[in-house]
Formats: sequence, C-alpha cells, structure tokens
Amino acid sequence: MCGANETPKTAKTTTKTTRQTTKKTAERPTRRTARKPAARPNRQFPPPAPPPPPPSYVPHCSHHVSYLLTVLDRLVPVGTRCAVIGAPLNSNVGDSAIWLGQRALLAALGAEVRYACDLMSYDAAHLAACVPEGPIMLTGGGTLGDLWEDSQLLRERVLRDFPDRRIVQLPQSVHFTDHTNLTRARRVFDAHPDLTLLLRDRHSLHRCRTVFEAPALLVPDLAFAVPPDALTGGAASHDVVWLAREDKESAKGPPAVRGALGGRCGGPYVFDWAREATDAEWRQAKETLWRGRARALCRASSGDPVGAAPGLLAVYDGLARLQLARGCRLLTSGRVAVTDRLHGHVLGLLLALPHVLVPDRYGKIRSYWDTWTAHRPPTAPGATVAWAGTEAEARETAGRLLVDLP
Repeated sequence: MCGANETPKTAKTTTKTTRQTTKKTAERPTRRTARKPAARPNRQFPPPAPPPPPPSYVPHCSHHVSYLLTVLDRLVPVGTRCAVIGAPLNSNVGDSAIWLGQRALLAALGAEVRYACDLMSYDAAHLAACVPEGPIMLTGGGTLGDLWEDSQLLRERVLRDFPDRRIVQLPQSVHFTDHTNLTRARRVFDAHPDLTLLLRDRHSLHRCRTVFEAPALLVPDLAFAVPPDALTGGAASHDVVWLAREDKESAKGPPAVRGALGGRCGGPYVFDWAREATDAEWRQAKETLWRGRARALCRASSGDPVGAAPGLLAVYDGLARLQLARGCRLLTSGRVAVTDRLHGHVLGLLLALPHVLVPDRYGKIRSYWDTWTAHRPPTAPGATVAWAGTEAEARETAGRLLVDLP
C-alpha cells in the first residue's frame, strides 16, 4: 500500500544485559515455586478491564483504518488517559469528519479522553487538572502552517505550556507562506522533547522532515475512521454537484453559476458546505448544542473541569455529527460530484460516490491524490475517482462518469 514504507520501525530493545538476566532466571531451581502455598483467605479481585471495542468502519476503506491504528497504537498505549485539543466549531464539514474519526480511533485503542477544548476554550490549568499525566493530542486537519493562524498559534501555545508531556500532532497537511512564521514554529517545535508529527501526504512529510527535528510519520486522513452510522446520505436530485471552496484555499474561485440556478440551466448544482443550513430544525439543534457547551464551560470555570469534560465531549460529538450529516446530504444530492475539497474526496470514497477532483490553491488535494489515491486500481471497491486539471476537463470527466452509471 502506498506509504507503507513510512511506518516507523520497532526499536530493538533486547540488550546483552537483558539476555544474561533472562538466562540466569531460567537456570534458577524451581523448588521454591513447587512448594504448596500456605492457605490464604479468599480475596476479591476486580474483574479485568474489557478489551477495547473493535473499530467500526466502511469495509472498502478498512485498509486506511488499519494503517492508522498500527501507527497510533505505538503512540497511545491501551488505557491511556489523554487530552484532545482543537474540537471544531466551524461549519467546515471536513473538520467534523476528522473529529469523529479521531474519536473513533482513540476509543478503538482503549484511550480515554479526559479533556477536550476548542480554539476558544483552551485552559492549561483545566487540562492539567483533568489529565495530570498522559499524552496531549492535537486535532488533525489542514491547519499546520500559517494559512489558519488561530489554529497554529494554539498549537504552539500548548507545546510551550506542556514541555514535559508527550504531544502527538494528528494527521495534518502543512503549508507556510511566511518564512517568519515558519522560523517561529520551528523554534517552538524543536524545543519540545517529545513531539511526534503525523502527516497525511508526502509533500507535507518531506517538508516537516526537512524543517523540524520531531519525528514525522505518514498516515491517511482520520476521516476514514468515521463510524458508518454517521454517514447519512440522501436521495440524488441532481446529475452533478460541484462542491467548490469559497475561502483562501480556492484556486480560482467557484464556477460562475452557483446554487439551484446551475441545475435549471443544465449545469452542475454548485455549493460550498462551509455555508451552514438555514432550515429551522437544523438551526435549533445547533443552538441546543451551543447552549450545552456554555453550561459545560461554566461548570469548568466554577472549579469543576473534570466534571465538565464529559458534557463538553458530548457537545463536540453532537456538533460534528450534525455538520457531517448536512455535508453527506449535500454531497449525495448528486449522482456524480466534482470538488476541490479534500474531504469531498474522502467522503466520496466512504459513500461510494463517483467524483472528480480539481486543484486547490496550494496543492493540498493534489499531494493527497498522489500519495494515496492515484495508484488505486480502477476495479477497487467503492467509488470511481478521477483527476481533472481544469474546470472544462472536470465537466467533461463528470459527464463521462454520469454516462457510465447504471
């Protein structure tokens, strides 16, 4: 599988002293252990902890989940109590998919998340109270760099606040536009003695191995571990949908025709899922979750951060599921999709939706395509996927995929 050679090798731990000690132990007489033990009163031992539940995943993407578990298992031992930094509050569906994927993976590894925060609620004292020891996990995504400054500044702050903890940066794409920002990040990253960087494409991996001293490993995107029950698609009402970025990562801006007008004119239905839903029921559900966040943060500020953590996690999970369901409905409203969003691609694979990828501004989606998808056999189970370098080529390719559908 592409990227398999990037998996860290297991360090050899057997030394000459260990072998000698083992040999002496084996040569000792066994008379002592052969004696009949003295009678002791019956003791009540607690039952052994149940093994972690097996991960739930979409079968044709199971190789991605297995790869992620193999790498994370070496960084997060079973039974670990940990913190997770950077829960998404924004409307970007991809961030919600990442959050749910990493929650599922940590649960499958038997890790217990005892503290979580979003960009606005990080509190070092609360983290220390909830997780006095144990690793700190930084949420995955596409924010390592200076494109999304708030996320990068929080990342650097956590590294400075906890120099004595293991910190794992979950899978990210990397892009710096300003050398000053890169220099500052390198100073903070290199000062931390136990930082591990997980990267989701080869370009980001090479960049980090060139610039930073921390170990850097290649892994797929965390969204592949989204539980299947969170992938709620809908009925197709368009032949082609075009999920087009409207933010700073858009290469050329969205296609000229947007929304339902595109469908009436025979073109694709164009949208960006960063725009939130407007129906009353959806907005009411979100407002309820936001009120739950406020109550949990109030409890934490009142001196009970440990008691507030479960409620805050439930809110973050609920928000992520709400946003992901909206994104899946939008994406599956077409029989074929075109997108310049990385998680339009990942969810297209998970939902077995034929789709075409087009470039974003900084090459993130192309690098991911080259790393994990370009070598995917045409007969692989799941969706048919194609790359298009231009809008015209994307329209033509989408039309061809549409004709091939049953």
